Order: sequence, then C-alpha cells, then structure tokens
Amino acid sequence: MTELKAGRKRSESSRLAILQAAFALMEEVGFDRMSIEGVAARAGVGKTTIYRWWESRGVLAVEAFLTMVEPAIAFRETGSAKEDMIAQMQALAELYRGPTGRFVREMIGSSQSDPAMRSAFHDLFLAPRREAARAVFRRGQAAGEFRSDVDADAAIDALYSPIYYRLLASDGPIDERAVAKIAVLVMNGLGAAT
Repeated sequence: MTELKAGRKRSESSRLAILQAAFALMEEVGFDRMSIEGVAARAGVGKTTIYRWWESRGVLAVEAFLTMVEPAIAFRETGSAKEDMIAQMQALAELYRGPTGRFVREMIGSSQSDPAMRSAFHDLFLAPRREAARAVFRRGQAAGEFRSDVDADAAIDALYSPIYYRLLASDGPIDERAVAKIAVLVMNGLGAAT
C-alpha cells in the first residue's frame, strides 16, 4: 500500500471503492485513458481525496491492479512446488490474455517515465511476487523437485520472462499451451520431471 500523505485518515470503504473504480476503468478504457476525474466520479469521492491519498495516477493504478488481481495470482500450496509454479504461471497468463493484459502493457510503458509509478510497480507487485516465487522454488529444491545447484532468481527469470516477452514484445499467444511448453522446457533443465 502506498504511504498516506499528511491529512485525514483513510476510510477503508472509500479506499476500496477508489481501487475498484480505477481497476474497472482500466479494464474498460485502459490505463492511458483512465482519469482521476473518472475514478472519482465512479467511486463517489472527490478528486482531492484521491490526490491526497495517492502520489500519482500511476501509483493509484498499480495499487488498484494489485488489490484486484492478488487473489487470482497468489501461489497455492498443493504439496508440489513444481505444480504450484505451473499453476501460478497459468493464472498470470490467463490474467494477461484479457483486458488486464492491455492495461498492464500500458502501465509498464508509462512507468518508464514515472519514477513513482515504477517504484510502486516494483515494490508493491514485482518484488513481493518474486519473493513468493523464490520461496516456492526453494521449497521445491528442499523436496528434491528442483536441482539444489540452480539459482532461484535465474530459474524464476527463465520461467516468467517468456510470459512478459509475449505480453510486451511479441504477437505470440499467452495461452495455456504456450505456458505449458515454457514450463516443460525450463523445468526439464531445473531437474524437475514433467
């Protein structure tokens, strides 16, 4: 969550209404066309409330994205780290196939010229997801599913980079079949039987 600027304490119900409104608008019109005015109108709050609570439109977008998608992309614990990673990769790919993929592309592009947004995207989304993936990978190493001599960060890069490449730079699909092929190829190299 972003740090609250000086002023009145946030109302949790207003905060959630704002985040839901921002996410819904991004799904409808994309990040580039989402406006603070539109979010305020949909959430039933004043623009000043949003400006007081979020540093920028980009930071609001990142927090809205994370809040709404976290349940769908969280790692599950099934007893198999390999299966947990594949399921999470599939969930991420499914999310990026829809309208969310379009506005995530826009957010990543915009974050390159918005340091606060880039920092929020890293701190609120990328770093926690990476730490969760690292924990699952290490659990798999401890259970003998993955080779113990493989660096967790290198394995995570090898598994997830193709999804982001397809999202950002390719016309290739981000479908279940493509993700399964990536997982088989990489996990064979990690020592995991697929």
